[in-house]
Amino acid sequence: MTITSEEHVLVINPGDFNKKAYEAFRALPFVASLTVIPGVGYGGRSDPAREVSAEEWARTTVLMTGQALPPSPEAAPNLKLVQLFSAGSNQLQKLPFYGASDKVVYATASGTHGPAISEWVILMMLSFFHNSYLYTKWQAEARWGNDSEFPKPVIDQFGRTLGVFGYGAIGRQTARVAKALGMKVVAHSFSSPPKKERVEVAVPGSGDPDGSIPEKWFAGAEQLDDFFSSGIDVLVVSAPFTPETTKIINKKTLAKLKGAYIINIARGGLIDTDDLIEAAESGLIAGAALDVTDPEPLPDGHKLWTVKNISIAPHISGHSVGYEDRVTNIAIHNIKQLRAGKPITNQVDKAKGY
Repeated sequence: MTITSEEHVLVINPGDFNKKAYEAFRALPFVASLTVIPGVGYGGRSDPAREVSAEEWARTTVLMTGQALPPSPEAAPNLKLVQLFSAGSNQLQKLPFYGASDKVVYATASGTHGPAISEWVILMMLSFFHNSYLYTKWQAEARWGNDSEFPKPVIDQFGRTLGVFGYGAIGRQTARVAKALGMKVVAHSFSSPPKKERVEVAVPGSGDPDGSIPEKWFAGAEQLDDFFSSGIDVLVVSAPFTPETTKIINKKTLAKLKGAYIINIARGGLIDTDDLIEAAESGLIAGAALDVTDPEPLPDGHKLWTVKNISIAPHISGHSVGYEDRVTNIAIHNIKQLRAGKPITNQVDKAKGY
């Protein structure tokens, strides 16, 4: 597949964070125009702050977006590439254009989030096991506290086991950082072999390209029980959200993860919320840190807000300075690949759902 000689790039910028990142498009000799529209609403799923005109849709060949798509294939006859700001694509699957746009290829931002999210995972893990929230409380009270006030003993993570459910770019970078802490890593993947097949464009040198970090690998649905029963102390949920993984962390799974701390940075729907609350309150699991929830955003009055050993973040673990620059790098790489008739990186497989 090739793209026209002159590219017209439309960016619907989620949150209007950093318009300067997109100036890199102007340096490309084959880019004829660049239009950047701020986004409003919920992060990568934001809508454009103003209506995209019929003329803008008609000329666009490359679209960078969270979830806003043209109203119909006829409205965007020249569109060839949709570069997403998100690592997943499930937010598009029910949109009419997505199902009807056979000539358009879609690419995720996989690889962009690895550094920020892996650090967030480690932050939440260490904060929980070191009771660090009390330091802020003591300082606010201008009081020299004592570790006798800790609700649970401090546990360092050296020699403990990190389970990574979904060994993509985020999971691989998390494994890399955890290994530096002295943790053992076990990993599960439904389809990827140990060697990472995708070209890492966003953050070269990150992650675990050869799959050499895990001490043990589990693959496919048939090894799920073995993975969850492998003595995991901290479970990182970083798998794609598909029908196969919907509520895969449930009462049965949680019984196998007895005593574990669970960190979900994927999608809230991978976890059965009611089962998680029950496990956390009963002490079956140590607790959880959730950057994603089901439902999401989490409504006022929801039970999750009040569970003492569960921490909630508003789906922002991947936010960091340079995020837009990294996604732009992927988009530019993919434009060049398409123009050369070569495969793009992070291409969405509609059949798999990611």
